[in-house]
Amino acid sequence: MDGINVKSRKIGPWEVAPIGFGAMPISWAGMVDHRDRAIATVHAALDAGATHLDSSDIYAPRWDQTGYGERLLAEALESWTGSVAQKAKILIATKGGIIVTAEGGRRDASYDHLRKACTASAKALGTSQIDLYYLHWPASEPSFEEQVENMMRLQQDGFVKAVGFSNISSEQLQVALDVGGTVAQGGLVAVQNEYSPRYREHETVITQTRNAGIAFVPWSPFGGADRAHQMGSQYVAFSDIGRKRGVSAYQIALAWLLHKSPNIIPVPGATRPETIQDSLAATSLSLTQEERILLDATVPEGTSQYPNSKPAPVLRRQ
Repeated sequence: MDGINVKSRKIGPWEVAPIGFGAMPISWAGMVDHRDRAIATVHAALDAGATHLDSSDIYAPRWDQTGYGERLLAEALESWTGSVAQKAKILIATKGGIIVTAEGGRRDASYDHLRKACTASAKALGTSQIDLYYLHWPASEPSFEEQVENMMRLQQDGFVKAVGFSNISSEQLQVALDVGGTVAQGGLVAVQNEYSPRYREHETVITQTRNAGIAFVPWSPFGGADRAHQMGSQYVAFSDIGRKRGVSAYQIALAWLLHKSPNIIPVPGATRPETIQDSLAATSLSLTQEERILLDATVPEGTSQYPNSKPAPVLRRQ
């Protein structure tokens, strides 16, 4: 069997476990009455070796509860029984750049908004400086070059330690590299895009990030919250191999992602301790070359670009 790096992967200066934890599911309205279970789920992730927690200021049960998911992570980390040394190794990433109101949401990548948003996120997380801060979605204006400059300015002004971009195209990534610089130059360290067995639109971005030493963090690694339950039925090749191995289709999907590239660091979400424990067990699962070829060639029915996931066009400074 071809092995994978089961110990750690790189996000900028951080060494993290190959699989992290996404906080969106525990921040949903349906989890408000299960707060203890949400915190227990984070604790289970940490106990199982996760060292990379991912959130956003808009992960919340209501539009007027911005920062809810971040506060939940902070509470969970504070109450976790891990040692001071263990807690010091935890990388917490969050995102900003979206304003949510009762009427809906809009994107704002201006420096003034990003500064206010990341300051609020730092307070919610109980820290003076955010570890890794993503632009959640590129806005339609100003130019994407200016949006990159605004994000890098947050780092230069000491609000964040490192910068990443989420939901960007290959062209936008190249602009971010040209304007913000590579990891070695103190530039962006991570790209967080959707990628899963059913959604494979970012192969080029994966290659670009790998070549630049940037982490690629796939969100919705099981195809989205509304489709994750279909892993055992629609994703036939993944479930078939899982049955033969005696593991879940979810573990096969995560192992497949880890095998694709050494810079891939999935952040599956969960709302129960046993679910995230199952996901993190994928770090010890090796796939054969034949299995990987089969999974690469098997694109489940319905694989397509989400209509609302298309990155904003790259507007360059005139």
